[in-house]
Amino acid sequence: SYLGLALPNFLLALIIMLFSTIFFQESLTGLFSKEYRDAAWSMAKFMDFLSRAWLPIFVLGWSATAFAMQTVRALMLDEIGKLYVTAALARGISGRTLLWRYPARHSLGPVVNSLGFDLNRIFNDLPVVALILTLTEAGALLIEALARSNDQQLAGAIIFLLTASIVIVNFVTDIMLALMDPRVRQGLVG
Repeated sequence: SYLGLALPNFLLALIIMLFSTIFFQESLTGLFSKEYRDAAWSMAKFMDFLSRAWLPIFVLGWSATAFAMQTVRALMLDEIGKLYVTAALARGISGRTLLWRYPARHSLGPVVNSLGFDLNRIFNDLPVVALILTLTEAGALLIEALARSNDQQLAGAIIFLLTASIVIVNFVTDIMLALMDPRVRQGLVG
């Protein structure tokens, strides 16, 4: 997880591309292989998309996953030492049930709540990673609209859609947090 926090997503994309070119003699850029780039959508094109989409998903989720791992570890270490965990252990609740019922429930709340911020970080990395991996999607289109063609309407529309998706994800994570933690549902926290 320390490597995930220290290594920027764009550098990870460059390293993976370098190793794939050296060891496999194949470039992993783009969301489609050459024969499916201009083809109409079909099941074969969709399967090709799925076989190549792992790289951008992995690269963009790299630092967010490392941050979530660090957060869960710190919160679990904090919660395990609390008195209610010791009391539950004294009542005879087994180790795995004890971990999932008490400390994990309290530790996953901040992680769920940070999903909106993680999405914001992913969207910030999206244009640079899209240029490196030659992805034809919103990040590359945004850079094209701002830097090359000076198309403010297109750039504004892309930024609006990305912002709206962040707001929607934050709303959904707040609902999930209220469902997970009864203290939030009752208004005792926050």
